[in-house]
Amino acid sequence: MSGTGQVNVRMRGPGDLLVIAEALEREAASRYRDLSQRMTRQGDLEMAALFESLARMEDAHAGQIAARRRPPQDSETRARVAWEKPPGHDEAEARGATLSRYQALAFAVRNEERAFAFYAYVSAEAESAEIRALAEDLAHDELEHASLLRQYRRRAFHEHRPAALEIPESLAQLEALAKRLDAEASAAHRALAESLWARGENDDASRFERLADEEAQGAGEIAAAAQPLKNAADGLRLLEQGFDHFALIAERSGDEALVAEAQRLASRMVARLASTGGARDNSLLPSQASKRQA
Repeated sequence: MSGTGQVNVRMRGPGDLLVIAEALEREAASRYRDLSQRMTRQGDLEMAALFESLARMEDAHAGQIAARRRPPQDSETRARVAWEKPPGHDEAEARGATLSRYQALAFAVRNEERAFAFYAYVSAEAESAEIRALAEDLAHDELEHASLLRQYRRRAFHEHRPAALEIPESLAQLEALAKRLDAEASAAHRALAESLWARGENDDASRFERLADEEAQGAGEIAAAAQPLKNAADGLRLLEQGFDHFALIAERSGDEALVAEAQRLASRMVARLASTGGARDNSLLPSQASKRQA
């Protein structure tokens, strides 16, 4: 199996995986502190404290991982890991822009999901039961981190949600809402895909075109006008908002059946984010070409 230039996913033993895991945790801690400092500069001390708390959590986890591992037998074993910037991210523009609570949390969630996808891949490809079990444990930890961050992101969505945000009172209303949102998202993502094809961003274009097809199936015969999306980051943000909308419905409803269906719809949005956002196709994993050559 070929590597990625970032890390080699062929693990010779648990020590190799723990080296990578420790590097991922320390990178996350560093990024959370960056976000904490940025929120402090923006005057959002509550979010600054949250990200500093998350940084300390990652530091503690990194220390626990370091205590578990022995030095790798091969001194060339290195983990060069880094958080991925959101698709369409412009570094110069980002430095001067205000980062909302929702944007900061969405950025963090995507990278926790990316780490989860990496460990899940290692577990599936592991050649020993010991590595598989360790990868599953690490994947579970990252999933818990992502779940915690999604709760905070959902709270940020709730605080700044549109005044017209719908909270259905019946399964029929929820079904109608889901179909309409699918129709609107399909139109927006299809228009985005066409724009990405025109710009030569073929990988993202293909992902969003497949997503638009799936959403069109969910919408059935309902059609909608396309809202403008500038780039892939906007396309992912639309999915994140859909997740948070359904999760908020599940939180606020007292109807057991409606809660269950809203949770199912929220889970479907997570699956769409994973496939379209590249959680399975990220720089920690082998490319499709590498896997074919392995």
